[in-house]
This record gives sequence, C-alpha cells and structure tokens, in this order.
Amino acid sequence: MRFGLLGPLAVDVAGRRLEISAARDRVVLAMLLLEPNRVVTLARLVDAVWGDATPATARAQLHTCVSRLRRHLPGLIHTDTAGYRAAVVGDDLDTLRFDRLTAAGRAAIAAGDLPGARARLRDALDLWRGPALVDVDSPGVRAAAVALEERHHAALEDCIDVELRLGLQGELISRLTALAEQHPLRERLHGQLMTALARVGRGADAVAVYRRLAATLDEQLGLTPGAEVQRVYRDLLHPQPGAPTARRAAASPAPPWTLPRDVADFSGRDEVVARLVAAATRSSPAPAVLTVDGMAGVGKTTLAVHVAHLVADRYPDGRLLIDLRAHGERPPLSPHSAAEILLRHLGLDPAGIPQDPAERSARWRGELADRRLLVILDNAADPAQIAPLLPGPGGASLVVVTSRRRLATAPPGDGISLDVLDPGDAARFLAGVVGERAAADPAVTAEVVRLCGGLPLALRLAAARLAHRPSWSVADLADRLRRASPAAVDLTVDGRSAHAAFELSYRQLDEPARRLFRLAGLHPSGEFAVPAAAALAGLPAAETSATLGRLVDAHLLLEPSEGRFRLHDLLREYAAGLAAADPGHAAATDRLLDWYVAATAAATRFWEPRRHRGAVDGLPAVPGTPAFADLAATRAWLDREIANLISAVHLADRLGRHRHGALLTRALWGYLFRNSMNDVSIDLHRRALAGAEALADDDLAAMTHNYLASAYARAGHLDDAAHHLGRIVGHPDWGFRARNNLAAVYLYAGRLREALALLEGSMVAIYGADRTWAFGQWTSLATILQLLGRTGEALTVARRAHAVGRLDRLPSLAANARLELAVIHQRLGHHRLAALLLRALLADPSPEIGPALVCLARSRLGLAELALGRPGEGLALLAAAHRAAEPLEPHVACLTGNDLGTGLRLAGRPADAAQVHAAVLGQAKRMGYRYEQARALQGLGLCTGDPAALREAADLFAQMGAQ
Repeated sequence: MRFGLLGPLAVDVAGRRLEISAARDRVVLAMLLLEPNRVVTLARLVDAVWGDATPATARAQLHTCVSRLRRHLPGLIHTDTAGYRAAVVGDDLDTLRFDRLTAAGRAAIAAGDLPGARARLRDALDLWRGPALVDVDSPGVRAAAVALEERHHAALEDCIDVELRLGLQGELISRLTALAEQHPLRERLHGQLMTALARVGRGADAVAVYRRLAATLDEQLGLTPGAEVQRVYRDLLHPQPGAPTARRAAASPAPPWTLPRDVADFSGRDEVVARLVAAATRSSPAPAVLTVDGMAGVGKTTLAVHVAHLVADRYPDGRLLIDLRAHGERPPLSPHSAAEILLRHLGLDPAGIPQDPAERSARWRGELADRRLLVILDNAADPAQIAPLLPGPGGASLVVVTSRRRLATAPPGDGISLDVLDPGDAARFLAGVVGERAAADPAVTAEVVRLCGGLPLALRLAAARLAHRPSWSVADLADRLRRASPAAVDLTVDGRSAHAAFELSYRQLDEPARRLFRLAGLHPSGEFAVPAAAALAGLPAAETSATLGRLVDAHLLLEPSEGRFRLHDLLREYAAGLAAADPGHAAATDRLLDWYVAATAAATRFWEPRRHRGAVDGLPAVPGTPAFADLAATRAWLDREIANLISAVHLADRLGRHRHGALLTRALWGYLFRNSMNDVSIDLHRRALAGAEALADDDLAAMTHNYLASAYARAGHLDDAAHHLGRIVGHPDWGFRARNNLAAVYLYAGRLREALALLEGSMVAIYGADRTWAFGQWTSLATILQLLGRTGEALTVARRAHAVGRLDRLPSLAANARLELAVIHQRLGHHRLAALLLRALLADPSPEIGPALVCLARSRLGLAELALGRPGEGLALLAAAHRAAEPLEPHVACLTGNDLGTGLRLAGRPADAAQVHAAVLGQAKRMGYRYEQARALQGLGLCTGDPAALREAADLFAQMGAQ
C-alpha cells in the first residue's frame, strides 16, 4: 500500500487506486497518516472529525470509521490504549519520502555538493501533486496541511538558492516571477527574484520588485521588508564590488562597573578583611557567597566595597553593587526587580529579559555561571529577598551580601558579623586620618572613641572634622563632642549614641550646606538626584550641585553613582529631626511635590500622546522640570525614580497634600498601566480618590474614579471596576470615557453585545473632538467584532487603527492593533501572516509596549508556530508566555493558559492540556471571565471527550453571541 498526502488524499493498493468515499473515514485516515507510526489519541481524532459539535456517540462512530478503514486497508491501523496508530514503512508515504529527500539535499548543501543538492531537492518537490490534503474537510487536517505547505515552500526556496549559486538565474526568472505573484508576502522569494534580475542586468526591475513588496507588506500588514531583503535592495542601489557581506561585529563593550570608589583611608578590621579576601580568592569549583551583617552605621558596605576592590582583578567580567533597600521608607527591592537591574547592567536588551520570575532568576544565574562577576547585594532584608539572586553550583563569580540581619546563606566560615570597632582599631583609624595628633594623647583619643560609641560612621564624621581643622587637638575634638547640644530626636544605635559626631559635623558646615542637609531629611526616601534637591531648596541646579558636593566632602551625604545622592539611614533620621524645627519645611515639601508632579507629567506625556489627561495637562510651569527627548529617555527616568514617586504619593497622603497626591497618581497611570503594576496602581488611586473627595473636587474625583477602575479591571476585580465607572457615567467630561471603559469591563466579562453597543456609542460621540483617542479604542472594537464572528469588519477596523498608530507615531496603538491583526489572521487560517506580524511586534524595542502585551504576542506566536509545523518552538513560546503572564494580570494569565492548553492538545498531550484548562477554568470562574471560561470548558471537552463540558461551553458561547 502507498499513500499520498502531498496533494489530494491518495491511496494505492496493489497498484490500484482506492477511493475512500466516506468523509469521516477520510479525516481519520488523514490524521493517522499525518503522524505515521505514532499514536493519535481518541480525543484528537474526535476533535478532527466533529470539532465543537461533538455528539455523545462520537467514540462509537469513530470505532465504526476505523473498522471500515481496516476492511479496505488490512494491517495499516493498530489499536493502542490511548488511540490508534498507522504503521507505514519505507517509501509507502509521500511525506516520509519528501522528508528523506529534503534532508539529503540540505546535507549536500552543507557538504558543498550543489548539483547533488539540487537533484535531491527537485526530486522532493516533484512529489507534490497540488495543495496538501485539499479534499479533506476538517479544521485539524487543514491546520496540519498548512504546516506541510510551509515545509514545501522552505524546500522550494532552498532549491532556488542552490540554483542561484549554480548560476541558473536566467532559467529562474519566469518561475520566480510567477511564484512572487502567487505569494505576494513571501519575502525570501522576492529577494531571490531581485537577485536573479540583478544578475542578468535588470536592476531597475529588481528595484521595482522590492518596492512592490514593500507596498504590499505595508498595506496588508503594516510591516517593512526584513533585513535580508533590505540588504539585497541596498546592494542594488549602492553596489560595492568586493566588499565583505558579513556585518562587522560591534566592538565589545567595557565590562560593567557600578562599584563605588574604595575608601582611601580604610583601616582596622585586618583579621576580618583577611578572612574575606581568602574566601573570595580560594580555588573552588563553586562560586563564592560571602555575608557581612551588623547594625546600622557599623561599616558593612564600606568593608564589602573595600574587599571587592582588593580582589577585583580576579573578576574581569564586571563588578556590580545593587542596593536592595531593606531599610527606609522606600519599599525593599523585589528579587524580580533586582534581577532586571543587574541584567541591564550587564548590557542585556530589556526586551529580552524574561518576565517570568523563575526564568529571570535562571537567566541571572546563567550569567553568573558564564562570567567571572563580582556582585555586592547591599542592604538585604532577609534570605527570601536574596535567594533568587545567588549563584547556582557552577561558575566562578563572587557574591557578597550585606544585611542588618544574620543570613544563613554562606558556607560556614564565609559569614562575618561586624561589631563596632574595638578601641585599638578605632584609635588606629583616627590616627590614620589625623596623624600624630591622635597618637600624641592616647587617653583623649580613647575618650573620642567612647563618645562616638565605636561606631565607624560616627568616627569618620568626627575624624573628618579634626582633619579639616589643623589647629585643633584631639582634646579640642573631645571637648566639642561633649558639648554638642541635644538633638531633636533621640538617635541611638543599640544603646550607642552617634548624635555627638553628627552634631559636630553639622555645625562645621556653612549655612547653605546646613540648610540643604536639613531639607534633605524631608525627602521621602533619602535618595535623590540634583533636580529634586534643587526643588527642596528652591535653588538653581548648579548651586545645589555644588552644595551637595560639600556635603559629600563632609561625609554627611553619599554619592553612590554620579549625580545621585543618598543619606545614610541614621543621618536621615538626624536631618529629619532638624528639618522639623525649620520654619521653611512645609514650603520645601510643597516645592518637592510640585516638582515630582511636573516631572512625572512631562515624562509620561510620551506614554499618552495627545490623550486628554484632565488637570495634569494644565499644570503651571515648575523650575527645573526635566525635558525629555524621546520615550526611551522617559522610560529610563521613570525606572530610576519610580520608588521615589510612589513614596512621594504616600508622603502627600500622610501630610494631607491631597491635590499633589491625586495629580501625581494620575501622571503615573500610563507607566503603571503599561508595566502591569496593578496592585500599586490600586493603592495609589485609592489614596488619591480619598484625597479628591476630601477636597470636594468633583472633576478630580471623577478622573480618579476612571483610572482606579482601569487598575481594578486589569487586576481582575470587575465588579469594583464597574462600580467606579458607574459613579461617573453621567459626568460631563469623564462620562464618555467611563462608558468606553465600561465596554472593556464588559468585554472581560463576556458581555460582548453590551460592550459593542457602549463602544460604538462612545466612539461616535468623541470621534470629531479627539480622533486619536477614538482610534485608540478601535482595537477593542476589533476584538469584540472578531469574537462575535464578524472577522471581515474586525480586519478593516484593526487595519485602520494600525495605520493611524504608525502614521501618528503612537507605538502602543500600533502594537495593540498589530496583535489584533495577527489574531484575526490566525482565525482566518493565515498562520504565516500572523507569525510575521507577531515577530515584528516582538522585535519592536519601544518601551511603551508593556509586559502583558508581550505575553499575549508570544502566546499567539506559539500557536502560529504549532500551526506551521514547529511544535517545539510553539510549545516553548506558549509555556514561557503563560509563566510570565501569571504574576502580571489574571485575564492575560487565563488567555495564555487556554492558549497553552490548546497547544498541548494539538501536540498530542491531552492529559497535560486538560490539567492546564482545568486550572484556567477555576480562575476564570472566580474572576468572571466568561469567554475564557467557555474556552477552558471547550478545551477540557476536546481533551477528555466529555460531551457535558462541550455542551456547557457551547451554551456559554451562544449566550455571549461568540462564534
């Protein structure tokens, strides 16, 4: 028996063609032959034959089909516990012969045998009798046929490449011209036609081919030609005979270095330093992890940095320090965020950093294993915070952890608990800074050590005063420490007061520096850049920068990186106590909040171009507001300042600066929305709403209701979202937006017809006044139309939205519309076009495209790869997308989960698929996502053959009007 799938289904028995007339029998036979010698499950066969309309007797009818086939084709079909298997050997099946010949052809290419490669590839192509399985009517078979067609095209294009290398361009032109007309979006064919035309002297025709391709891609998909075709085009326009074709490799970047400068006068702790250096430099197959713990101000970071500089030459691939922010008003840095910062320091493209926490941690551990890195994890909270950041068993990197708590993360002997300096080390430290004066009067030097509590931070401040006063003796310093006036706060560390040293250092400053130090204590996090400090002081940036420099010189301020400053926690408490008594502290706080609101509004305007933003758009000018050149610059600024901005909202809430809090929260909305920071957004908007209501400002409250609802909807709280939108549907300015956003809530809830009516009404109302904003809602309209089965209208709407997004340079609109176009093309069976759109979307470096959209695009690309016959790539994309989506948004998690279940089922893993669909079903029911609930039920029914699940899914789809 011989079988053919590369064209109409063909069966030959003993040299005689056998007609399989029953439609269901043809589907079953095709499905079995598409996976020769592998078991095809009963659930997949049932799905291929009946799809969504599976009868209760499906399995019995399937057994009847198999029995009929066995009578005609004895020995072909074998029964397995899970399903059936078609046993074929040798050249009995044309797909097997095709695969054998194409593999031989590609092996010949690799070996340099071009004539042999051409012969084998042409033999493979000659097996095709027409479109694969064109006469078998089944969605499952059609999907497999798409993958076969893709393999045909790949072999054809490989063969044409060989023929071009053999100099047969003259013979190819007519055939390539016809192929390009038949497949107007296949870029590789067009590039081959351009090459053939150029080689026979028809350069103008080749340029015309490129321009025609570019116009078609732009019109139908909104894409530009790929890099390879563009290279051929550039060579046509600017031929460079003899020029190398390979791109010159970019110069290797310098290893990253974020380690602060070493303390020049470090002294003492000789035994501790020797132990840490020995642990860091010992020969070991495993990476080194060292811990340094101790109370505040004891010198943990200084010691870690000093040791790092001593051993830095052993770690040539980078030396990094990251503050994990365990203490202070800013929330501690999550391991997920810390890993992203560290990976960015290493030069990784942000778009390529995994979103899934486990994958991101694995990527970071992979970098530690592949490089010799030195990393300081400073100011750690607990073992849970640092565990994902520690190296695995391989590699030769060094990680040093500092913390106020003892952390059982290092091997025995590699953990150091620091106490205050002993009297001898402390005295030697003072002598190292001030010289003979300390050695001249050891008793008084001991008194200075006692007054400073042996705390290195206090000793450094005291020694700095003495070093800058050559006329003072150590006795003078001791006298001033004894007479230092009491502070406004009782500043002690484990019973040891550092107040005297702080007071002495403070009093030695000039008044402008004292004033700036006091006001710095008002900053909500204690870490800031020059512009924020200038706003606090109400001074020009240049003058502020110079004053900050004097504070750094006086050791009252740290400069962990150029232009950014930080108060030590103890000094911040001291400065805040001084600021409370400053009559200008309220005005300084207002200036700081004014600046943060204005700066954030300026930054996020790039994220919401031409969108009405209520009162945020009418703010008065604030001195020192930064000017941003592009979206990337705003992203960098917001990433750097987000913790400060959140702290500023909390500060405004605590102090009753309600307008500041509401405006800053609204200004931040675009950033929080794009980055799926929904819990943060809900917290800030709830504070802002309470403030707006306290002000009795109806417009401010309506604006905040609207954006609080968006955060609730994204977090899966649909009832809360609908409640807040319902409060403002009658508002004269915000009502139409509320109705439009309520349509999005209805879409999540599967109330498709109601969503469509609301959306069409609100868009008609605003189209003339706010064209761009209206087009931004067209992607939602396209989604609803597509779910309702009105794919032609959905395609038109998505194309218009995509065109506006590109023409008006609105990356978010263009990306969302491109995703919707891909989904519609997938629904129409255009999987290759969908994959093109999705790859282009994922290649877009725009920082405005958030992680949720990336997850959706990867998930849909995974389905496209499966449909194109690449199950390995497809399942990897689907699994990664779902893992990354789970911590982001519940709706995206449900959608990608159902996609993963679909992919697993199509790949022949129904049990795994059923498990995924069952988990999604539970979540979708809890959240009220009826469409994803129906998809999960349908997936379960198809995986298990449960007719009740399929009926329930069909009922839900019918209630929604979905098709």
